[in-house]
Amino acid sequence: MLSTIASITTAALAVLVAALTVTAPATARSLGAVTSTATDGSPIASLIVTPVDETFGERAVTVSRSLGAGRGSTSMTQNVAAPAATAEPAAPAPIPAPTPSVDDARSFALAQIGAAQFSCLDSLWQHESDWDPSAENPTSGAYGIAQALPSAKMASIGHDWKSNPLTQVKWGLEYIAARYGSPCNAWSFWLRQFPHWY
Repeated sequence: MLSTIASITTAALAVLVAALTVTAPATARSLGAVTSTATDGSPIASLIVTPVDETFGERAVTVSRSLGAGRGSTSMTQNVAAPAATAEPAAPAPIPAPTPSVDDARSFALAQIGAAQFSCLDSLWQHESDWDPSAENPTSGAYGIAQALPSAKMASIGHDWKSNPLTQVKWGLEYIAARYGSPCNAWSFWLRQFPHWY
Protein backbone atom coordinates (compact mmCIF):
# COMPACT_ATOMS: atom_id res chain seq x y z
CA MET A 1 0.00 0.00 0.00
CA LEU A 2 2.78 2.39 1.01
CA SER A 3 4.63 1.53 -2.20
CA THR A 4 1.55 2.42 -4.29
CA ILE A 5 1.13 5.79 -2.53
CA ALA A 6 4.83 6.53 -3.06
CA SER A 7 4.56 5.73 -6.77
CA ILE A 8 1.48 7.92 -7.22
CA THR A 9 3.06 10.80 -5.28
CA THR A 10 6.30 10.54 -7.30
CA ALA A 11 4.41 10.50 -10.60
CA ALA A 12 2.32 13.53 -9.60
CA LEU A 13 5.45 15.48 -8.61
CA ALA A 14 7.20 14.57 -11.87
CA VAL A 15 4.21 15.86 -13.90
CA LEU A 16 4.14 19.08 -11.85
CA VAL A 17 7.87 19.70 -12.35
CA ALA A 18 7.64 18.99 -16.09
CA ALA A 19 4.77 21.49 -16.41
CA LEU A 20 6.71 24.15 -14.48
CA THR A 21 9.83 23.53 -16.58
CA VAL A 22 7.95 24.09 -19.86
CA THR A 23 5.85 27.09 -18.80
CA ALA A 24 7.99 28.95 -16.28
CA PRO A 25 11.10 30.86 -17.44
CA ALA A 26 14.46 29.84 -16.01
CA THR A 27 15.70 32.05 -13.18
CA ALA A 28 19.02 32.48 -11.48
CA ARG A 29 17.75 30.93 -8.30
CA SER A 30 17.27 27.21 -7.87
CA LEU A 31 14.03 25.69 -6.84
CA GLY A 32 14.36 24.05 -3.45
CA ALA A 33 14.11 20.38 -2.82
CA VAL A 34 10.69 18.97 -2.31
CA THR A 35 10.77 16.03 0.07
CA SER A 36 7.93 13.86 1.11
CA THR A 37 8.35 11.40 3.95
CA ALA A 38 6.15 8.46 4.85
CA THR A 39 4.89 7.84 8.37
CA ASP A 40 7.76 5.47 9.07
CA GLY A 41 10.34 8.17 8.22
CA SER A 42 11.72 6.73 4.96
CA PRO A 43 12.08 9.14 2.05
CA ILE A 44 9.50 8.56 -0.67
CA ALA A 45 10.73 11.08 -3.19
CA SER A 46 13.00 14.04 -3.48
CA LEU A 47 12.94 16.43 -6.34
CA ILE A 48 15.56 19.02 -7.22
CA VAL A 49 15.18 21.50 -10.07
CA THR A 50 18.22 23.66 -10.88
CA PRO A 51 18.54 26.05 -13.81
CA VAL A 52 21.88 25.89 -15.58
CA ASP A 53 23.91 28.63 -17.29
CA GLU A 54 21.97 30.55 -19.96
CA THR A 55 24.49 30.87 -22.79
CA PHE A 56 24.13 31.69 -26.49
CA GLY A 57 20.35 31.92 -26.27
CA GLU A 58 19.89 28.42 -24.85
CA ARG A 59 18.12 27.54 -21.63
CA ALA A 60 18.97 24.27 -19.97
CA VAL A 61 17.19 22.92 -16.97
CA THR A 62 18.38 19.84 -15.17
CA VAL A 63 15.85 17.79 -13.37
CA SER A 64 17.23 15.23 -10.97
CA ARG A 65 14.99 12.74 -9.29
CA SER A 66 15.78 10.14 -6.65
CA LEU A 67 13.20 7.58 -5.69
CA GLY A 68 13.63 5.81 -2.30
CA ALA A 69 16.81 4.58 -0.77
CA GLY A 70 18.97 2.32 -2.88
CA ARG A 71 17.05 2.90 -6.16
CA GLY A 72 19.71 5.18 -7.62
CA SER A 73 19.02 8.45 -9.41
CA THR A 74 18.27 9.53 -12.91
CA SER A 75 18.68 12.93 -14.56
CA MET A 76 16.94 14.49 -17.48
CA THR A 77 18.17 17.62 -19.35
CA GLN A 78 15.95 19.80 -21.54
CA ASN A 79 17.55 22.27 -23.95
CA VAL A 80 15.47 25.01 -25.52
CA ALA A 81 17.29 26.71 -28.40
CA ALA A 82 16.74 30.33 -29.34
CA PRO A 83 15.40 30.96 -32.84
CA ALA A 84 18.15 30.83 -35.45
CA ALA A 85 19.13 34.14 -37.04
CA THR A 86 18.00 34.47 -40.62
CA ALA A 87 20.46 35.62 -43.26
CA GLU A 88 19.87 38.85 -45.16
CA PRO A 89 18.51 38.13 -48.64
CA ALA A 90 21.11 38.57 -51.34
CA ALA A 91 20.75 41.64 -53.51
CA PRO A 92 19.62 40.79 -57.04
CA ALA A 93 22.29 40.86 -59.69
CA PRO A 94 22.24 44.06 -61.75
CA ILE A 95 20.58 43.74 -65.14
CA PRO A 96 23.16 44.34 -67.88
CA ALA A 97 22.50 47.30 -70.16
CA PRO A 98 21.12 46.28 -73.55
CA THR A 99 23.45 46.45 -76.54
CA PRO A 100 22.88 49.70 -78.47
CA SER A 101 21.03 49.34 -81.75
CA VAL A 102 22.14 50.62 -85.15
CA ASP A 103 19.66 53.47 -84.74
CA ASP A 104 21.37 54.38 -81.45
CA ALA A 105 24.73 54.41 -83.25
CA ARG A 106 23.35 56.59 -86.08
CA SER A 107 21.89 59.04 -83.55
CA PHE A 108 25.24 59.17 -81.77
CA ALA A 109 27.08 59.95 -85.03
CA LEU A 110 24.58 62.68 -85.95
CA ALA A 111 25.02 64.30 -82.53
CA GLN A 112 28.83 64.20 -82.88
CA ILE A 113 29.25 65.63 -86.38
CA GLY A 114 26.03 67.51 -87.24
CA ALA A 115 23.52 67.09 -90.07
CA ALA A 116 25.71 68.27 -93.01
CA GLN A 117 28.61 65.92 -92.22
CA PHE A 118 26.20 63.12 -91.26
CA SER A 119 24.75 63.22 -94.79
CA CYS A 120 28.21 62.39 -96.19
CA LEU A 121 28.87 59.77 -93.51
CA ASP A 122 25.52 58.10 -94.14
CA SER A 123 26.23 57.87 -97.91
CA LEU A 124 29.72 56.49 -97.25
CA TRP A 125 28.65 53.78 -94.81
CA GLN A 126 25.52 52.87 -96.79
CA HIS A 127 27.85 51.91 -99.65
CA GLU A 128 30.48 50.28 -97.45
CA SER A 129 28.34 48.13 -95.13
CA ASP A 130 24.71 49.29 -95.26
CA TRP A 131 25.25 50.09 -91.54
CA ASP A 132 25.47 46.37 -90.77
CA PRO A 133 27.68 45.75 -87.71
CA SER A 134 28.43 42.20 -88.88
CA ALA A 135 29.19 43.07 -92.53
CA GLU A 136 32.43 41.46 -93.73
CA ASN A 137 34.21 41.97 -97.04
CA PRO A 138 34.88 38.45 -98.36
CA THR A 139 37.96 39.61 -100.25
CA SER A 140 39.79 41.89 -97.83
CA GLY A 141 38.30 40.84 -94.49
CA ALA A 142 37.25 44.43 -93.66
CA TYR A 143 34.58 44.26 -90.98
CA GLY A 144 31.69 46.17 -89.44
CA ILE A 145 29.87 49.40 -90.18
CA ALA A 146 33.04 51.36 -90.94
CA GLN A 147 34.75 48.36 -92.63
CA ALA A 148 37.82 48.40 -90.40
CA LEU A 149 40.88 46.62 -91.82
CA PRO A 150 42.14 44.75 -89.94
CA SER A 151 38.94 44.46 -87.96
CA ALA A 152 40.69 44.07 -84.59
CA LYS A 153 41.66 47.79 -84.76
CA MET A 154 38.21 48.52 -83.30
CA ALA A 155 39.26 46.84 -80.04
CA SER A 156 40.97 50.14 -79.19
CA ILE A 157 37.46 51.53 -78.50
CA GLY A 158 35.87 48.51 -76.78
CA HIS A 159 36.06 44.76 -76.30
CA ASP A 160 32.57 44.41 -77.80
CA TRP A 161 33.64 45.72 -81.22
CA LYS A 162 32.44 42.62 -83.07
CA SER A 163 28.78 43.15 -82.16
CA ASN A 164 28.24 46.64 -80.75
CA PRO A 165 27.34 49.17 -83.46
CA LEU A 166 28.07 52.11 -81.17
CA THR A 167 31.64 50.89 -80.57
CA GLN A 168 32.11 50.51 -84.34
CA VAL A 169 30.75 53.99 -85.08
CA LYS A 170 33.00 55.58 -82.45
CA TRP A 171 36.00 53.89 -84.01
CA GLY A 172 34.90 54.87 -87.53
CA LEU A 173 34.49 58.55 -86.59
CA GLU A 174 37.97 58.59 -85.01
CA TYR A 175 39.48 56.93 -88.10
CA ILE A 176 37.80 59.40 -90.49
CA ALA A 177 38.80 62.43 -88.38
CA ALA A 178 42.44 61.28 -88.19
CA ARG A 179 42.80 60.33 -91.86
CA TYR A 180 40.47 62.70 -93.76
CA GLY A 181 39.50 65.44 -91.34
CA SER A 182 35.74 65.05 -91.92
CA PRO A 183 33.17 62.57 -93.25
CA CYS A 184 32.55 64.72 -96.34
CA ASN A 185 36.30 64.62 -97.20
CA ALA A 186 36.23 60.82 -96.75
CA TRP A 187 33.14 60.56 -99.00
CA SER A 188 34.83 62.66 -101.72
CA PHE A 189 37.91 60.42 -101.53
CA TRP A 190 35.72 57.30 -101.76
CA LEU A 191 33.97 58.62 -104.89
CA ARG A 192 37.31 59.18 -106.69
CA GLN A 193 38.53 55.62 -106.17
CA PHE A 194 37.73 52.66 -108.34
CA PRO A 195 37.03 50.20 -106.93
CA HIS A 196 35.73 52.37 -104.12
CA TRP A 197 37.50 52.47 -100.78
CA TYR A 198 38.50 55.00 -98.16
